[in-house]
Amino acid sequence: MGKDRKEHRIILISEQISKMLSQSPDIDVPVYRDQDVLEKTLQLVKNKTEGRLQLLFFLSLEELTRIYNFLKGFDQSELVFTSVIFSEELLVPPQSPLFYTIFELRTSKMSEREFQFTVEKAFAWMKMATERAIRTERRRSTLIDTYQDLDALIDIGKSLTLEKDNDKLLRSILYLSKKITGSDAGSIYVTETNEAGERLLRFKYSHTFSKDLSYEEFTLPVNTESIAGYVAATGMVLNIPDVYELHAFGEVSFAFNRSFDEKHNYRTKSMIVVPMRNQFDQTIGVIQLINCKEFNESLTGNEAYEVLLESPEDFDKKVVPFAPRFENLLQSVAGQAAIALENNRMIRQIKNQFEEFVKASVVAIESQDPATSGHSFRVADLCVHLARIINLQESGPFADVAFSEIQIKELEYASLLHDFGKVYIEPAIFLKGQKLFPKDFDILRLRLNLLYRTLELELAQKLLVEQSKNEQGQTSELQKLQSDHQQRLSTLREIIDQVEQLNKPTVMQQDRGELINQILEKGKPLQGKDPDGQEIPLLTAEEIDNLKIPRGTLNAQERGVIESHVEHTYTFVSKIPWPPEYRQIPEIALRHHEKLDGSGYPHHLKGRDKLPLQSRIMTIADIYDALSAADRPYKKAVNLDRVFNILRDEASQNKLDSDLVELFITEKAYQPQSTTYKTQAAAQRFEVNT
Repeated sequence: MGKDRKEHRIILISEQISKMLSQSPDIDVPVYRDQDVLEKTLQLVKNKTEGRLQLLFFLSLEELTRIYNFLKGFDQSELVFTSVIFSEELLVPPQSPLFYTIFELRTSKMSEREFQFTVEKAFAWMKMATERAIRTERRRSTLIDTYQDLDALIDIGKSLTLEKDNDKLLRSILYLSKKITGSDAGSIYVTETNEAGERLLRFKYSHTFSKDLSYEEFTLPVNTESIAGYVAATGMVLNIPDVYELHAFGEVSFAFNRSFDEKHNYRTKSMIVVPMRNQFDQTIGVIQLINCKEFNESLTGNEAYEVLLESPEDFDKKVVPFAPRFENLLQSVAGQAAIALENNRMIRQIKNQFEEFVKASVVAIESQDPATSGHSFRVADLCVHLARIINLQESGPFADVAFSEIQIKELEYASLLHDFGKVYIEPAIFLKGQKLFPKDFDILRLRLNLLYRTLELELAQKLLVEQSKNEQGQTSELQKLQSDHQQRLSTLREIIDQVEQLNKPTVMQQDRGELINQILEKGKPLQGKDPDGQEIPLLTAEEIDNLKIPRGTLNAQERGVIESHVEHTYTFVSKIPWPPEYRQIPEIALRHHEKLDGSGYPHHLKGRDKLPLQSRIMTIADIYDALSAADRPYKKAVNLDRVFNILRDEASQNKLDSDLVELFITEKAYQPQSTTYKTQAAAQRFEVNT
């Protein structure tokens, strides 16, 4: 609503009082005399097109009441009126709204000169009233805009603070910027640096309300040749009334490329472009808005945003330059957006750094035990996969379970770190592929070989003695001596072979203790002494204890050391200052060797209510990988059917969660999902092997 709108001045005279005035012939304002002034007023208002009405009435007080009741609802910036009342006495009290619609009260006739003066003065007063109403409306409109802008800024701040996904955040920045400015279209650019160290702007997102247009990402250099590049390079705000008329904007180094408009039958007109500057005063992106549609001051940004531009006439009439207030407003939005983007970047960087630390820690852990290289990565992959499968269940025992992304990440970290405590354990224990450590078995073999050589030497000595007694040849005593010694040597060789078999980590048909007793019984005649005269034992007590191990390669003491890794893990992981959303990581990792029947360790907890679901998931994943892994030196990989039978058997004995086991098997949660972890595990095995 500008001051240049046409003003329609009209005089309406009631026939009831027409005799009370003399109309001046010099009046150039339309004058209507009518018996029913209200009816005529209705017609004038109805037929009004453009411009503002200024109505001057000459009538009685009774007629004024009727006129007022009709006109009182009109905005004074659109219609203003006043009246000259002919009455013998003033019957309107000052507190009545009618009081302020009376310009003059007449109790006598009005001459031509009085009429002319009253008309000029009344219309001058109405003009001032109109201008005052316009100023008031503009101030009101400005206050409303300011309130809405501040309200929008607060909402934008909240939205940007809450959004953590960078792609969604960029889309949100563009959408909200368009809405508060009533823009029809817009684009958002982010800065990046290429391998040559050159700064580029990447065209990231674009949206046009009036047309459903596709777009592709591209890059352009940060320089002053393009509009977006100019803003990114200089950090200045550009507010261009018409990009087709840049010469009217002044001498500029940048140009506008019309190819997009020509291709899509669009008309880019007004444009505002602002830089997104972070807290380090670095430009990290650019917001570019196109075609402001606030062509009517009564439209808010949100309302203007919904206006469709469908024809060339729409672009001419409905697209206006961006108001100067939008420059500061968008700079505020861009500032908030830049900080939100920068915060997200730093959060991602911290998360990435932490994840790489965790992965590096896992590599360090598993370098202690090359036999299980890649185990933690595979377990993490299995756990995450099973958790996501649980989220898909719409019926059954897990229908009401829903892991959030944060909880899944928590489970993943706990899985990656579940064996970290092994770093505190002597590496040789992890490398123990047989019942005896290699050096201990070498000592055993050397001792048995020494005993063998001792027996041979003993035989040789006895043969020399016998031969000296009978130089003519071998006697029957000599033959018997050789036969006895050969039998003893054969028995010792048999014992050596049996010990080698006992040392292997296989499950034997015969009881190991019984076999060792037989060996010791057979070995009684095979007594010998070393060069120092000390008796050579067939097997030491420690060797017997180790060779008796029924399953695996670890004795009770060594198994206790291995089992202590969970407590070492808990001690270490608990020292990490986890954020609140990851506070369960230490406990999840601590419980992954517990069993539902209380037979697990370290605390022998019993029952589902004592073990977190995440720990129960990890227990199954850990056992599955231990059974199916092909890189354990002390055993071959077990085939899948056998693995499933073992898992189900453990579940039937109430050691594992039977519902989880069945879900794991039937939904094929054992099939690897993470190519990243598969690659890392493969690379880790390569590093260990080389």
